[in-house]
This record gives sequence, structure tokens and C-alpha cells, in this order.
Amino acid sequence: MTEPVTGLTPTSYNRYSRYLHWLMAFLILFMVFLGWRFDDKDSLIFTRANLHKSIGILIILLTLLRIALRLAYKAPPEPPMPKWQAWAAQALHVGFYVVMIGLPLSGWLMVSTSTREIPFFGLAWPHLPVPQTHDAHETFEAAHGLIAKLLFYVMIPLHVVAALKHQFIDKDTVVEHMVPGLKPRPILNYRWLLPIGVVGLAVVLGFGVLRGKPQARNDAPPPVASVASSEAPEVSASVSEAASSVSETASASQAAAVTNWIVDKSATKIAFSTSLSGEAINGGFSSYSAAIAFDLEQLDKSHVKVTIDLSSVSSGDNDRDGSLKSDAFFNVAVTPKAVFEATSFTKTDATHFVAKGRLTLHGKSQPLTLPFSLIIKNDTATMTGSTTIDRTAFGVGSGEWAATDSLPAKVKVDINLKAKAAK
Repeated sequence: MTEPVTGLTPTSYNRYSRYLHWLMAFLILFMVFLGWRFDDKDSLIFTRANLHKSIGILIILLTLLRIALRLAYKAPPEPPMPKWQAWAAQALHVGFYVVMIGLPLSGWLMVSTSTREIPFFGLAWPHLPVPQTHDAHETFEAAHGLIAKLLFYVMIPLHVVAALKHQFIDKDTVVEHMVPGLKPRPILNYRWLLPIGVVGLAVVLGFGVLRGKPQARNDAPPPVASVASSEAPEVSASVSEAASSVSETASASQAAAVTNWIVDKSATKIAFSTSLSGEAINGGFSSYSAAIAFDLEQLDKSHVKVTIDLSSVSSGDNDRDGSLKSDAFFNVAVTPKAVFEATSFTKTDATHFVAKGRLTLHGKSQPLTLPFSLIIKNDTATMTGSTTIDRTAFGVGSGEWAATDSLPAKVKVDINLKAKAAK
């Protein structure tokens, strides 16, 4: 394919610059429409955010390539026009290059204020050397939003209006620079499918793809994956774990008469609930061990120790779960377990109690009180408890997550437990 030329003067940009122009036009518009959907509270919000980050980095790379092509190939001359229009056109042209780098760069700076991995289509992208603080994040976020508004509400409309003016009023060759053959006459020309198609595809995909299941704020915490389907298989399939729990309980119990209990994991859930920028987040932990020595008649000799495998966290979104496991939150590579050990129990009425102990999480230990209800019938105990944990007291949430404006400090924990008395 040969570029249109008049003598040695090109009448359009080289084919590679044209391809990049329309590809980047699509990506930028798609990014804007995708970004508008960040307020949609559904199960794929983090997937959309990661795609947004990946495409932003891609736009930086494509912009650098486009600048290189602009320097390597001669641009077509502009048609005669007043000096102020020529100056404005040149300023807008340069401004687009600045914004096409500045907008994704500000986003890159913003996500670099967090210790979370920066995704680039499945690859890990490096962080920029910026302070990983809430204030830094807020600054770069404000800049990112301001540049986006400048681009979408000012620069793109000016660019489109100027192109339409050249096509339908001035009737010159400006639009042909990027769409060869799209002459002012005839007005109906199949080549209009290119710009119209780019905009239409960006709108359809930006608003149509990656739609997850809505997340209601008042939803109960979802069930955590059970380890066993019934009581008998659970006991037989977890002989080693049960033996370990009984052994640990026996050593912790201060009297042989205190009843030991084996947890029925098929009917037990450890769940948590919080929110992120108003979006309800419900999750839980599927892997844990429990050493329970508890007797209604010997509360002073009762003892409970629950060890939770933090890497088993599940909140309904793989990307979010990855962030929870990272050093920004649980840091499971260094502190893989959370341990709650209760040594003091108080009875408030026939079925209600209060357990007092300590929770060790993220390398820190803090007192924790757990009110719970308990019903024991035919050697089967059913317990329901609920408490609130201040994540900031344990250092859970660093960088941009240290602040509590979008992610509250208080996290509700709900426990629904069923256990059988050990024979």
C-alpha cells in the first residue's frame, strides 16, 4: 500500500500513524466510559479497575511509539487558514500528546502509592518511586480526574468540531489526513464508518463488557466453602486435623472433665463484612482449626483457640482477594495465620455468654471480646457470635488503605459454629 502523495508532499499521515490514531481514539474513549462505571457496585468492579490500569499503561507505550512515527515520517501540510486557527490547531495537537502521556502517567503515579501489584495484562508492572501515603494518593487522583475532564469535556469536543468544520464548512483536506478518500463531497461516503465505528464500539464495549452480579449492601455474608458435606465424612476425612485439635485442646484444658468439642466444618462459617467507597464487601475464611475445651459448669477451666489460615480468604472477587493477601493487608507471606485465644468466659443468661481473650493478627496482639449465644442439645453445640475488629489497631491496611474514609476501620466478624462433643 502506497501513501497518497503529490510530488514529494504527502496528502495524509503514514499508514502506521493513522492506525495508531484510530486505535488510541478507541482506547481513550473506552477508558473514559469504563471509568464512569467505577461507581457500579458489582462483583467485577476490581476486574474493570485492573483492565483500566492495563490499558492506561498501553496508551503510554503507544503514545511514545506515535511520537517516534511523527518524527520519522513527514506530516501532510495544513491547508491555508487564518494564523490564529493554525496556532490553535498546533496547540491542540501538542496538547493531545501531553495529555495522552500525562493522563495515564497520573494514574500510574496514583496506583504506585499502594503496595498492591500493578497489573499489565497479567504481568507485574513496576511502581514509580512515590510516597505510599494517603495524601499522595489523593493528590495524584485529583490530577488524574482533572486531566480526564480536560480531555473529555474540552479537547475531544474541540477536536471533533474542528474536524467537522474543515469537512463541511471549509471543505478542505484536513479530515483526509487521517481518513484518505473521505472528501467533503459527496457527503455520504462509506469511509465515515471508520470514525463512527470507533466511537460506537468504544461506547458499546465501555458500557457493556465486564458486568458482574450486583452486590447489595444488606446482603448477608456469603457461605464460605465447606470442607465436608456431612458430619461423619468430615470427621473421617479430617482425622489428622481432629487429632491435632484434640491434642492441643487437651494440653490447653486445665481439667480432664472439661468437654472437648470437634467442629463440624460443613455447618460452620467464619465471615466478615465491610465496605469500600460505599460498596458492601462480604467474605470469609474457608481454612481454619479450632481447639475447643468448654463446659457450662466449668467456665473458669474452659479454653478456646481458633487459628485461621488468612490465605483462604474469599470475598467474591479474585483480584480483591489477591489484594487482601498482599502486604498492604494481611501480608500472608510473613504472617499467614490469625489466632484468637479465649481464656475467660462469662454467662449473661441461659444461652448467652461473653468470651474474652486476645486476637493475634498481622504480627500484633490485641484484647478481643466476643459475645455469643450457645445452645447445647444431645451432645451438639450450636454457637453464634458477632464482634467488631478495628483493622487499624493491627496495622491491616497500609499506603492508600491506611485512611478510613473509603475503607472503614471497623470490620464486623460473624461466627456460626456447630460442634459435637468428643467421646
